[in-house]
Amino acid sequence: MQEQSLPSRHLTRRYLPARYLPLLATLSCLLLLADDVIQQWFTSINHAELELRYVLVLWLFSLGLWLAANRWLTALVLTLLAGMQLIQLGNMAYTGMPLLPSDLSGLFGEFADVQQTAVAQLGNHWHVLPSVLLPYGALFVLHMRLTPRISPRARWVGWILVLIVLAAKPYRATYRDMTHFMPGPTRSSLHNSLNSFAFYAVNLAGREQQALPQSPFQPYQVSFAAPTAKHVWIVMADSLRSDRLGVMGYQRDTTPFLSRLRDDGELLVRQGIAAGVSTAVSLPVFLNLIREPGQNHLLREQPHNLFRLGREQGFNTFWLSSQESKLLTFAGKRFIDVSITREDFPLLFSQRQDHALSDLLPRKQWGERNLVMINLRTAHSPYDHNYEKHDEPIARWPTDGPLSRDVREGNAYDNAVRYFDDVVADIVAQFDQLEGERYLLITGDHGQLLGENEVWGHNRLLPPVVDVPVMVLARDAPQGALDDLAGQRWVSHYEAGLWLAQRLGARVLNPNADPNVHFVKGKLLLGDNSIMQVKESGDDLQFSEPMLLSKWLQGPAQRTLPAPDQPADPG
Repeated sequence: MQEQSLPSRHLTRRYLPARYLPLLATLSCLLLLADDVIQQWFTSINHAELELRYVLVLWLFSLGLWLAANRWLTALVLTLLAGMQLIQLGNMAYTGMPLLPSDLSGLFGEFADVQQTAVAQLGNHWHVLPSVLLPYGALFVLHMRLTPRISPRARWVGWILVLIVLAAKPYRATYRDMTHFMPGPTRSSLHNSLNSFAFYAVNLAGREQQALPQSPFQPYQVSFAAPTAKHVWIVMADSLRSDRLGVMGYQRDTTPFLSRLRDDGELLVRQGIAAGVSTAVSLPVFLNLIREPGQNHLLREQPHNLFRLGREQGFNTFWLSSQESKLLTFAGKRFIDVSITREDFPLLFSQRQDHALSDLLPRKQWGERNLVMINLRTAHSPYDHNYEKHDEPIARWPTDGPLSRDVREGNAYDNAVRYFDDVVADIVAQFDQLEGERYLLITGDHGQLLGENEVWGHNRLLPPVVDVPVMVLARDAPQGALDDLAGQRWVSHYEAGLWLAQRLGARVLNPNADPNVHFVKGKLLLGDNSIMQVKESGDDLQFSEPMLLSKWLQGPAQRTLPAPDQPADPG
């Protein structure tokens, strides 16, 4: 009888006073973060960093599980999370990238092939199992053995907390597109999993995914020479529209600093053509030097990514952004030596906005050669949030009082551009402290609609969203270094990227390119996106009607896009 009763006593719960709840929640939160830490012991492909806001949400979620005090709920939730993490960390170990929502369609659609590959690769990536099973196993044991003494009402609070956290992502997936659910390489892998699985479950599960026609384009060729530049800096500002810049002829003096550089003959100024109409599209297409649409393999393989070219040519590589880390997904994170995003310094960015980046620049120890990408939020809506905490009054045009929306929003946008000019002045001041041949290129990721035809924002294939500036400041540069850009009326993001690659000592040859034809991608980076062709014709640009990528890839006849009868809106 005693031998039969021992297992029963062994499995009996231990009841703890409620005062232990904060400790249990903290321990559980640490265990939910531990899978990334363990994987980082074995491989460098996991770039997860702590983000204060996410840790707080995870702590509340952990507290909710303890308050609920329900074995079945806990077992179900932990099994679900552990399963997602096995897939997430396994995918990262095999591909080197976080799991995308669209990747899950292929995983579940071809499960037998994926399972066979996983089994074959287990010996190479065995660390995935202990990375997930150890922390989640410890969590399971803790919840099965320990129970805090709490009231029934407190248990309902726990259920509500757990439900809110688990339902938040699927709910957002009902009204937002996949752009908002892209993973961030420096985010917690569990955070990425919740995003990817939520979007897949709501929008992709059980639906047939249309396969795009194969890309018909010849591969680009890259040749290398010894670089002469010591420093190559890129400033990419969000929603920066060239015709609202004083330096480019706007009647308001929105850019006094840049205008002085131009007037002194130091700054080359050209109108630009954006690669895409959203940041999540334009940034990776620009950085990966992609001209023709439908070449998603270049986003994944990144054979001529600017950071990769820089690393191969001996440049230290830096990414500083006042935006979210998810923008790093296809930016070339594995080729970046130092990356800083707003999640790394939330308080500083909250107080200093884009000036936080100029604050952080002096902390970097530059090498002999450096490639630096500075991603500003600047003119992204709401515009006044970008400059309202500035130490000195930056707003020159009123945004209060009995003003119409177009006047109020236009004034706020111009104030934001004025703030951008102030941030750039700080960046240039530090750029000028460096020595040797150096270049600073300034552009916008896309333009912005400011009430034209009562349409606002971006994400639309319309001329004002395609309109961006391209400005270059060169110091100690040889004669003719800017000729490739100076000789052009318009400079596309792709052409600017090629010029930057040359500064790194890399020449990228594209046998498919037509110097007078450019492509602008719609708001989706992957899948059947909308695209628009922009053609240079004398002193004008001709904008075609938007067309779905799947149709455009069908053949040469479809790749001649018709000109629009009126400004087009792809929706």
